[in-house]
Amino acid sequence: MSANSDSGLTHLLTVVQQPMRARATGTGERERRAVDPCPIVELRVLGPDGAEIERLHWEYKYVMITALFDETGTVECTAPRVAGPSAVPYEDQMIGGQASSEYNVRDLEGRLGYFFCFPDIRVRHPGRYRLRFSLLRLPPAELETSQPTSILGHVFTDPFRVYSFKDFPGVDESTLLTKEFANQGVAIPIRNKGRLKHEDGGSDDGPN
Repeated sequence: MSANSDSGLTHLLTVVQQPMRARATGTGERERRAVDPCPIVELRVLGPDGAEIERLHWEYKYVMITALFDETGTVECTAPRVAGPSAVPYEDQMIGGQASSEYNVRDLEGRLGYFFCFPDIRVRHPGRYRLRFSLLRLPPAELETSQPTSILGHVFTDPFRVYSFKDFPGVDESTLLTKEFANQGVAIPIRNKGRLKHEDGGSDDGPN
């Protein structure tokens, strides 16, 4: 959870669904193995008195972007890869959907809230990582301004593992929260049956 104050407002960010695993994508994109479960972040905007201010979600456009960090959350994993003494090609360590608008949907308790969803984040190389999510607020469309958009706050996920092809334990059934959001129109792929290997080499077949 992370909170940031801006002009008396507090932007409270909470990762309500943590990523757990992914399979390294490599240089090709024949198979899209996104980080799973789909990372989901909730935004609450609080006034000076601590009361939630919902009208700001309609007056402004909130957008969230993500970046990939090492598991300590101190080193961003987006540095260019040096291929030779005279060539420095840039290879994105993270590919796929790296930005999200907010969705006004109900959670598993039926509470209406504002959430950002990232169902298509993929990582090229095995390792342990964290995602950092950054919140931006865009001015209303009718307001002409040349001022740069500022970052209102950040929140990190817990560390998760990206596996090589041979070590990948498989995918699990979609979570209840993912299914709930998909039923409300959020574009998140759904798996009604998973096949996730246990550490003992067995597997877990999810229900249909």
